[in-house]
Amino acid sequence: MPATSAASLALAARLRDLDDAVVARVIRERAIAPGSLRDVFDLAEALLDPSALALALSGLTRRTLAALATAAEQEEGATPDDLAARLDRTPDEVLHDLEAAMDALLADRTPTHVLVWPAVAAELAAWPARGLPSAAELRDAAPPPALAPVDDADRRFLDRGAAERAFTTTTAITEVVLALAESPGRLLARGGLSLPDAKRLAGAAGCALDEVPTLTDLAALAGLIDDEAGMTRTTEVGDAWRRRSLAERWSALAASWRDSMPHELVALLAERADSRWGSGLVDFVDWLYPAGGDALLARLRRRGLQADRLGIAVDGRPSSFGRALVAGGAEAAGAVLAPLVPAEVEKVYLQHDLTIVSPGPLAGAIDERLRRVAEVESSGLAGRYRITAESVTRAIAMGETAEGLTGFLASIALTGVPQPLAYLITETARRYGAVRVGALEHDEAAELGARTAVRSDEPLLIETILVDAATASLALRRVSPHRAVSRFEMDVVLWTLIDARYPAAADEGTATPERPGRTRTRPAPVVIDDSVAAAVARIRSGSTVGVDGDTAWVARQWELALRGKLSLRATVRLPDGSERSFDLEPTGIAAGRVRGRDKAADIERTLPVSSIRALEPLE
Repeated sequence: MPATSAASLALAARLRDLDDAVVARVIRERAIAPGSLRDVFDLAEALLDPSALALALSGLTRRTLAALATAAEQEEGATPDDLAARLDRTPDEVLHDLEAAMDALLADRTPTHVLVWPAVAAELAAWPARGLPSAAELRDAAPPPALAPVDDADRRFLDRGAAERAFTTTTAITEVVLALAESPGRLLARGGLSLPDAKRLAGAAGCALDEVPTLTDLAALAGLIDDEAGMTRTTEVGDAWRRRSLAERWSALAASWRDSMPHELVALLAERADSRWGSGLVDFVDWLYPAGGDALLARLRRRGLQADRLGIAVDGRPSSFGRALVAGGAEAAGAVLAPLVPAEVEKVYLQHDLTIVSPGPLAGAIDERLRRVAEVESSGLAGRYRITAESVTRAIAMGETAEGLTGFLASIALTGVPQPLAYLITETARRYGAVRVGALEHDEAAELGARTAVRSDEPLLIETILVDAATASLALRRVSPHRAVSRFEMDVVLWTLIDARYPAAADEGTATPERPGRTRTRPAPVVIDDSVAAAVARIRSGSTVGVDGDTAWVARQWELALRGKLSLRATVRLPDGSERSFDLEPTGIAAGRVRGRDKAADIERTLPVSSIRALEPLE
């Protein structure tokens, strides 16, 4: 118990010196319950709890565990040179291997030694009794046999099928990103998308409902979407990504997949790029992560499913661009894939029935602008779009003009702009703004109990809007023949009217607001969960950061030593300003004073907490 308490005190001191972002990361990565934390002492004890240690150790590679277990064999710590000699590595390699353990606060480093907390050493020492490798086995056990080679005779057939999967998956994820840009998905409290949103994404991507989690997981892995405030949204990275060529989009997805894999595993696959990625791969991961268990294998299976969907490996057999990915990186893989997928086109057929047909996958920038003016009826190898009065109204609301739209369509048309299409655009633009929407001034808003006004020079149009079931949610009230008001914000009213097929526009001089819920997101840094942020703030307020003499810090050190029956050396400032040290065995704390038996004089001393300048554990 004294050793554990001493380690808790030392770890608490280490935690106090870390910045808030690092503390938050440790809480998240070590899966510490944030609600249980009052100060750094609570966090230190939680980090040294056996269950928390077991979880942290399960995520470390055999190489890191071997270095950690070897250092743990020395109670006083081991120098990098000592570890290098025992592990047959260089000192720099040893320190690099230990970075993950030190980042997880399983070990610390002084200028000369690597120190492993006693609780961590005890956990590793107990491994053999649980069927896990000892320190010697971690150092000496050889990896499993090499992966079996793949028959290269049908490589062309394999690549064709893999490229088709890469194309289909990249196209499907593009539709998911676009759908979430249009309307974010609601997250359930237990995790995952709500069923209506999952069905919406499945419809947009043209996939089965049970495939949506795989697609969204890949999109999140690449930073194309993220979760915020209970919603899944497209990010600015996703906005830029969807405008790139298909091979570039696939490369970004493949790069994130590769980066999510253990470095040692990628190195193995690169060394044996012509081998089958099957059961031998599972054996290697089991060897690489001795304490990984079922959770790690489940993650590996998920990554394997994603590799299959991306065409990196099909039924455990790597494609040519899959081999290039693990051996040379995503850019090299994208270059191998590019000639295997259909070439993108920049021209389309404009038809008299107001449909647009693409003879191949449309270039991203053209597809994006076309979606502003047309509804997507099908996407993929041969896209199909339909232009309607409502879609043209939306495009004009987002800043397009009749001349601009006609010019754009003419520039991409293989057969010119049909007369019915040109007439529809011109007539819709002429009628645009027949309904105007604007925010009410403060005084009028208070008088009418509303936020937004809807007006039109055509009273019959106002009447039609009032009785339309599609606009009933706006709760519009007529206040004059040409005007109605709503309690909802201007953006909600405007876009509801546009979606209900009315020629609505913002008041003159007012910019068209963004569609409600649409993301104009940020390239976000890692967002600290609110409960974790609150815990970090609580820890800081409960553990005053400053010199060792801070009373809250001293009191908590004394309490922990008292519980652990740990002797302390207390440096005390005397009334004359001088300092003196006492070796004390804590016996109590109350009313701003501590009591402890002086080990040298064999008497009990009572000291004001405020007079104690520093405390350190005695050996």
